[in-house]
This record gives sequence, structure tokens and C-alpha cells, in this order.
Amino acid sequence: MKAQIADKIAGSDPLEFPQAIDRAIARRFSFYQEGIKKYQDSDFVNTRNEMPVVWSKGSASLLDYSEGKGGYPLFIIPSLVNRYYILDLMRENSFLRWLTKEGWAPYVMDWGQPGVAENDFGLEEYIIQYLQPALKKIAVQSDQKPIVVGYCMGGTLATALTVLSQSMIRSLVLIASPWDFHEGEDERAVQQGAWLQCILPSVQAIGHLPSEVLQGLFASLDPTLSLRKFSGFRSLDDNTEQARTFISLEDWLNDGVPLTQKVAKDCLQGWYGENLTEKGLWSIAGEAITLDRVQLPTLSVVSENDRIVPKASSLAAAELIANSTVLSTSLGHIGMMVSRGAQLKSWIPVSGWMKQIIA
Repeated sequence: MKAQIADKIAGSDPLEFPQAIDRAIARRFSFYQEGIKKYQDSDFVNTRNEMPVVWSKGSASLLDYSEGKGGYPLFIIPSLVNRYYILDLMRENSFLRWLTKEGWAPYVMDWGQPGVAENDFGLEEYIIQYLQPALKKIAVQSDQKPIVVGYCMGGTLATALTVLSQSMIRSLVLIASPWDFHEGEDERAVQQGAWLQCILPSVQAIGHLPSEVLQGLFASLDPTLSLRKFSGFRSLDDNTEQARTFISLEDWLNDGVPLTQKVAKDCLQGWYGENLTEKGLWSIAGEAITLDRVQLPTLSVVSENDRIVPKASSLAAAELIANSTVLSTSLGHIGMMVSRGAQLKSWIPVSGWMKQIIA
């Protein structure tokens, strides 16, 4: 095959090949631009019913998705980096609403956008001042120990909450949650941790870590993703569920949340730079957050194809928690929440495991 290609190139006009490459690049870029314009011009607006707020403080609110149907309580903790509603992207594609139909009573932390109340917040303040009181509210309101479910960075926070408040929690579920930020001393991960800290002087100057910078960091993990997805979107029928899901997901991605200066330092330096979690050196309110202290049944959902939280990072926690079960999935970081295969490959196995815990 290589020889045939070489022969064709050798026998062609020397200017023809680069010109063909230029035309292909121009065509693909045109498709990309058309996809972006189609998204920008779309008149589809995704609406979600406002859920009852049962606790709030500062910019954070605890939302009750149980719809008054009862059920065993779940305390679901999303990442601080993105808005919680990736878990409730659309009425027909909502992890939270599906859990309610399955007989659970989901409560989710809506972090909101950091305001004056959170100016001096680091991870410790979010855990002590927001997560612990919200957990207590759920336990009192339901008169049961909730299962704590953490997604992405929310799982790392959920682990700390479990160490600090273990007597109030039934079990722990970690979905694509990072722990070993150096991924077993992988050279790429270690170098990434080093250069991420270079952002901190700018964060200090601005006073926070802007969501646009975070978006850029995530985009750098797959530089051609934007080209591929918008080029594909240009050919979708506007009235299809696939097109509406694409628009809803892009709206969510563009609805980013900045991080406070202290949280940015905790994450970029403490987690990615120094890998304090894996080394057993991360502490909250003077308490060491080490995995040997997690004695509750724990489910770790680990993705084989996650660029944001690589398998080695999330699997490290599962291997160090004594009573741990691992659920491996082929879905990506966001796909395990909103893709077509999410319900079958992610939602149902997680719910099934939790049902065994409370049986």
C-alpha cells in the first residue's frame, strides 16, 4: 500500500499533492465553520424545571430531585469546575430524574458561581462549610444515612467528606473521580502537574481562575475534538434528539464556573503538582484524608477511555479502599453521564450496586 501511494505521488505533478492537501484542509475548515454557525443560530432552548431548594448558603444550594416520592436518599456531589446540570442535561436524558424513577431520592449540590461569600474559600471551606451541613440536612430530613455519590472532582471531595463524616454515610460511589494525579508517576502526568502550576501567578493577579482558561485546558487534551464534533453537527437534522443533545451539551460546556484563588492553588499545586492525595498528605481541618480511613462499601466507576480523569488516576483510589468494588466502562468522562449508552453501561450498574447495599 505504501509503495502504491509512493508511486502515485512520484508520477504526479509536484504541485498537485500540496494543492490537494490545501483543498482538503479548506473543505474541513469550512465544515467546521458551518457547524459552529449552525450551533450559534439554533433557536432550540433547553428548559428544566426548577427543583426545590432544601438548604442553601452563600452561592451553594442543595436541590431535592425526589419529587416528593420518597426513596432512599442520595447525596450527589458534582465538580466545582462545571455546573451540576450535566447530571440533568435534558428531561429525556437526565441521570438525576432517572434515579428518581428508579426509587431513589437524589439530592444534588448546586455550587452556583463563587461570589463574595466564597472569595476566600479553598477546598477545606467548601467541604466544612457546605458539604457537611448539606449532608446533615439530608440525614435529618430523610432520617436515614445517605449514599454519597461523587462525580469527577466531586468524588475527590466526597472522599474527604466520607473520612470526616463517616458515621453519617451509608456508602460511597465515586464516578470518574481523580486520586493519583501523577498516574503512577507517568512522565506526561508529572510534567502536566509541573506546568499547570505556571498558571498560578496569573490566577493571583486576576483573583480567580477564569472558566475560559479551564475550557482551554480541557480542550488541549484532545486538540481536534472541536473540529470533529462541529463538522459532524453541521449535517444533523435540527429536529432530532441527537441535535438537541449536542446543543444542550455545548451550552453546558460554555456555562463554565471560575475557581477561587485558593481552590485553584489547592488543585493545581496541591493535587496536580504535588499529588498530595496519593501521597497521603492531603488534609482537611487538620484531618488526614487517607483512603485507609474509608471503611464503607465503595463503588468506583473507572473509564477505559477518559482523557479528563485517566483510568490510572481513578483506579488508584479503588485499589486502596478496603471494601471496594470496581465498575469498568468503555464510556468517556462525559459520555458516562449523557451518551446513548450511559443508561445501560453506567446508570443501571451503579443503581444496581446501590440497591444491593441497602437490601
